[in-house]
Amino acid sequence: MRTDSAAPVTGRRILLLSMYPLDRGLWGATTRITQLRDALSPRVELDVIAGTRSARGVGLARYLAAGRLRGLAGIYVENATTLPGPLDLAFLAVARARRIPVLSYVRDAQQLFPEYYVANSVKRRASRALFLPATRALIRVSTTVAFPSRGLAAAVFGEGRRAEMAPLLPPGSRLAETGPINPAARSLLFVGGLRYPAHGGAILLDAMKQAQVRSRDLQLICVSRPGEEAPGPQPAWLRVVRAEGREIDELLPEVLASITPRRKTPYNDLAVPIKVMEYLGYGRPLIVTDTMETAAIVREADCGVVVPDTVEGLADGIAAVADAPVDQLVRWSEAARAAAVVNSWDARAARILELLGVAG
Repeated sequence: MRTDSAAPVTGRRILLLSMYPLDRGLWGATTRITQLRDALSPRVELDVIAGTRSARGVGLARYLAAGRLRGLAGIYVENATTLPGPLDLAFLAVARARRIPVLSYVRDAQQLFPEYYVANSVKRRASRALFLPATRALIRVSTTVAFPSRGLAAAVFGEGRRAEMAPLLPPGSRLAETGPINPAARSLLFVGGLRYPAHGGAILLDAMKQAQVRSRDLQLICVSRPGEEAPGPQPAWLRVVRAEGREIDELLPEVLASITPRRKTPYNDLAVPIKVMEYLGYGRPLIVTDTMETAAIVREADCGVVVPDTVEGLADGIAAVADAPVDQLVRWSEAARAAAVVNSWDARAARILELLGVAG
């Protein structure tokens, strides 16, 4: 459990309640929360309570006992896939009773989608059954509930006005500390796990094999946590790297493009992967499969190519970028960087404060 407070900046105090520990490395959810914490800190006096369910309970009890709800301007909640606990809900109910605005962010609904969540145990079956009741309990103790995409809002609310009117808080982008693209670079960058079928690791590796026939100098850099890399012997063109956050920036001089091979599934169509928004900030072209939200980001920014979620589709996308003229590579790269500026974590932090009614 982590509880801390930034130095007062504006006289407004906000509580960030993170249902994930923030001291165990950076990955999807913790990357998002850490970036938002750092973007909120200069704007407001920020309290942070983070940790596992039991650790959060201790932190919340101490927060109440210390009288920290007095003078609090709002609470921003980053919900977890593992669902809010009774103490989370009770604390937020007390805050609401004291007329403190509560903005909760529902980051996913994987329990509702079998391609991501196989209910093959009693615990997992219980989690699937409890997902909607627990999430709706969180909604009842919140003033406002935000989602990464309209599709995820519909998965929770059902189709209708509530889903259509829910505010969106998709992931933001961090501008990497790197120079412009080197058109002579021959490495593709993938961040994530290669073992989960819906993430498309298998088709990515097969597509790279095909791409090797056309351009044998192409390489794939896979930034994965231990145990998430492809099983078995690694081909010579694949390099597995352990890195996170700004450590990835050091790889970028040799990166020609990033690649997102997710399979087109019901959940992937409505998800907004944090890594895709991070890729924008790397200032390199993006190669993505045609999942709805991800494809929309790349098409709107005109910062890369969108391909079918097949081996052949990915191989063609790799070839399109590898063989692209220098001016096209530069245009894609600059467009990615421009989209990252518009979608910065600072912009997301400003939106959070606006939704809590403490902007300005």
